[in-house]
Amino acid sequence: MQLTPLVLRLSLCSTLSSRALSALFLGFICLAPYVSSLSGQVSAVVSGAVTDQSGASVSAATVTVKSADTGAVRTTSTGDSGLYRVFSLPVGEYEIRVQKAGFSDGVRTGVHLAVNQSAVVDFSLQVGPSSHAVTVNADAPVVSVTTQDITGLVNDRQIRDLPLNGRSYDELLTLNPGVVNFTAQKTGGIGVSNSTNGNNFAVSGNRPQQNLFLLNGVEFTGAAENNMQPGGTSQELLGVDAVREFNVLRDSYSAEYGKRPGAQVLIVTQSGTNAFHGSLYEFLRNNALDARNFFDPASVPGFQRNQFGASLGGPIRKDKTFVFGNFEGLQQHLHQTGVDLVPDTNMRSGSLPCALISPAPNPCPASGLVFVGVSPLISAWPVPTPGTPDFGGISEALNSPLQTIRDDFGTFRLDHNFSQKDSLSGIYTIDDSADFTPTNTNAYMADVATLREQVLSLQETRAFPPTVLDTARVGFSRAGYFFTGEPTPGTPAASLPGLLAGDPLGVLAVGGSAASNPTAVFGNAGANNGSNLRVARNLFTYEDQVWFTKGRHQFSVGAWFQRVQSNELLALSQYGQASFTSPQTFLQGTIATLLFDPTPTPLGWRSWLGAIYAQDVIRLNSRLTLSLGFRDEFTNGWNEVHGRASTYTFTNFIISAQPTVGNSAFTQNNAKFLPQPRAGLAWSPFSNANKTVIRVGFGMYNDLQDALGYRTDQNAPFNPTYSLASLPVSQLPVVPSAPVPAAAKLVPGGT
Repeated sequence: MQLTPLVLRLSLCSTLSSRALSALFLGFICLAPYVSSLSGQVSAVVSGAVTDQSGASVSAATVTVKSADTGAVRTTSTGDSGLYRVFSLPVGEYEIRVQKAGFSDGVRTGVHLAVNQSAVVDFSLQVGPSSHAVTVNADAPVVSVTTQDITGLVNDRQIRDLPLNGRSYDELLTLNPGVVNFTAQKTGGIGVSNSTNGNNFAVSGNRPQQNLFLLNGVEFTGAAENNMQPGGTSQELLGVDAVREFNVLRDSYSAEYGKRPGAQVLIVTQSGTNAFHGSLYEFLRNNALDARNFFDPASVPGFQRNQFGASLGGPIRKDKTFVFGNFEGLQQHLHQTGVDLVPDTNMRSGSLPCALISPAPNPCPASGLVFVGVSPLISAWPVPTPGTPDFGGISEALNSPLQTIRDDFGTFRLDHNFSQKDSLSGIYTIDDSADFTPTNTNAYMADVATLREQVLSLQETRAFPPTVLDTARVGFSRAGYFFTGEPTPGTPAASLPGLLAGDPLGVLAVGGSAASNPTAVFGNAGANNGSNLRVARNLFTYEDQVWFTKGRHQFSVGAWFQRVQSNELLALSQYGQASFTSPQTFLQGTIATLLFDPTPTPLGWRSWLGAIYAQDVIRLNSRLTLSLGFRDEFTNGWNEVHGRASTYTFTNFIISAQPTVGNSAFTQNNAKFLPQPRAGLAWSPFSNANKTVIRVGFGMYNDLQDALGYRTDQNAPFNPTYSLASLPVSQLPVVPSAPVPAAAKLVPGGT
């Protein structure tokens, strides 16, 4: 069984011969002793060439890079070729000073570095005393001959100033080409979809599940049934005032990035500086100026959304210790107009039109109605609204039930500079949200969801002058999710007994198929078939990255390890689903098919993911840069902690009658060695390399699967779904603890 899909991506045109691949792999093996662990870059690199006025290289010049925000200083020196590089610089504004005996100091101020940027700042020193500094106030060129891509950058000004309905900053991803937000097309809507919570983005044609969000270098995970993108139950990714900027790497990224073949979204939070800064705000949106739509009642439905918060950052000790904190809250009360298809007044009294009776009565009574019987479950639907059309057994109920949403976001960051060579950062982020949403097809049916997402990261950056730097990072990400459907409290449906003893009322579907939550003659009643779902998802990340330079070469090596824990209960039909063939059989009290899981069992999935990589960026000349990299990813599979992994297998294309039960969901792990060569080229066809740059790239990318519970949780014998045909309503409720009826058939619900 193949564990990870493979994506082969080529930008423009690039080929690698087998000899080149072999050389690249051997180069990686030679660099392996330097590896400690991989880290997705959430900082910046500045490099350049130092020459004199004749254009000759200036070696052994001292290069000092100083942060304008925190006063942090990093120092290196130029090599024999006059080149310098400073790695892993936090995003922000910098001053760069170059000093060499016999030359006036060269100073460049106002250099803004963005996340994942590789800025090029060259210096031409003039002969003279060092006390006569030549200062230039100018940013690094926007276009430079590097293979690092910042075309997907969304900066702090864009995040703060561009209009965002709901202040969900991830909606700004669509500022980049190749990014499509298709959240509006997902199943259900806000608060009623158990498959996903946050916004859904397709980047370069990839699925949303194939995108990876990195918050300060640590994976930012959400939780749901099958989509782990971050975002609260409000469908908002809050934190506009907490985020400094983010960069979207769409394709052909370097060897330090992986796990997913889609977009790598690099998010960096604000930090404290030597000056205090903060904000205090509240945003109000209501229905005061809203127009009434066609289905609204006489007045516009009520709506009020309050978003409020504050942020503050500054120094604890100047040039040494800095702190930043932010809180944002969202509270929403929204009445959502719905038009429900419900049994008409005659059907509620037990009568149906002759056209809905089988076999058809002959003759049809003068009233056109035939009495069938009164169902004890009829109060699961609202009564028709007076004056609405009657379609013969079917009518409409107009309603405007109240949806409530709460979403609280907070982040805290502490930075400390031990010395010019050593710094430490710690960041904690939390988003806690909940919602209650009556469905838009039946006001007597509601969905309830809670979600808490947390990310904790600790990073140390240590320089070993003049050419080596190490960044070590540990991280913990957690998402706790709960979703259930229920009859809306306070309605007649809430007093109905359940299909299964001891549980709330499950799904009632009239005239639809036996599929989960089918489309039916009336809007479904009771509860979502995917109810009582729980996920506690923990990611433990250990990473480190080492950079060093030699001549024109900029090497980076590292390794990344992640422990995945997913404790979850994703079994369907926990409350049961009763499907009726027609309104007639519903009134007669005959269930065509009852789906139910008598023994829902929580499962604990575990997996180790990892990668090692090496990359060499070669500045061949001022107009040509080459990048060669190799990445190997691996995983030990999808394993159940108590040996309860259950999988149906195929023999000669025939599915097995009984599942295979063991420690792993896979019969064979094909992801122990996943080689991924990467290559990139940046070339300027003109002498002024800051005007036009052409980039090409090649890469192989895999998708390390770490959210398979949606399928693997639904198999017998631990989470069996049974189908029971032709069950009289009078025999309800089914007792889950009793022996399964002999007539019940097992339905394979997973894989």
